[in-house]
Amino acid sequence: MRKTLKIMVVLLTVGMMCVSLSACTKTNKIEPVVGTELPKASENKTQSTHNSSIGDVGQAAIPKTDNTPSQSSTPTSFVTSIGKVIVIDPGHANRSNLELEANAPSSSVMKIKDGGGAAGIDTKTPEYLINMKVSLQLRDLLQKKGYTIVMTKTDNSVNLGNIQRAEIGNNEKATLVLRIHADSSENTTVSGASMLVPLPVNEGTKAIIDESNRCGRIILNSLTSEVGMKNRGLDPHSDMTGFNWSKVPVILVEMGFLSNPDEDRKLSDANYQAKLARALADGIAEALK
Repeated sequence: MRKTLKIMVVLLTVGMMCVSLSACTKTNKIEPVVGTELPKASENKTQSTHNSSIGDVGQAAIPKTDNTPSQSSTPTSFVTSIGKVIVIDPGHANRSNLELEANAPSSSVMKIKDGGGAAGIDTKTPEYLINMKVSLQLRDLLQKKGYTIVMTKTDNSVNLGNIQRAEIGNNEKATLVLRIHADSSENTTVSGASMLVPLPVNEGTKAIIDESNRCGRIILNSLTSEVGMKNRGLDPHSDMTGFNWSKVPVILVEMGFLSNPDEDRKLSDANYQAKLARALADGIAEALK
């Protein structure tokens, strides 16, 4: 009986030691609370916000957020803002807009909002596609230089008027509004880039002419010298709705002729579009330094 009792005591002691040893070697785990998510790696996202009829050669838009933000696998370096707002206005849309609007404040002259833009004589590439691709690349380049960029639109289906286009620049108190276009002519041998600028048709345009001309000349010189194309000079206009309603410096670049077979092929080429964007960015930085 005593032997049996001793054996039971020994077994009980060994069992308690095993339980103690198991508790000491067990790893503690923190479980997530139901209904919460564990932290995820952050993503770098860049979003763009905001967007003449045959009369003007462009198309305005309501400020809009790009639904397809760009992403990068590497961290975006911090860029210090230099406190200057530039509005980039990609010309035209994927359809024309035949609604009418006043050519200037208090004017009885009515013009359609967008005649539809040109298309490549050989490639058939619509102008609006080229304008948008160059504009988006230009946006990215200028943001890296520290400028605050407002896009009048980032969606080619947005199709509004030139008064609204001008108001975007006015409301943003933009340092400069740059409207992006490609040219066309019945003469297929005509080539080169030009810069359209406003004329003094009202008090608003009188106040912005000098700065528009100054910036336009510098940017056009940069574009033509870097890309290697004919410089057609400044082209003053009194009939541009987008100019006549503007209260801030505004210019419109014609990046080449889609009616010229050689320039048509270049304008449709992604590498050439990137070259145009870099030259325009360099010109803007020179003009606004």
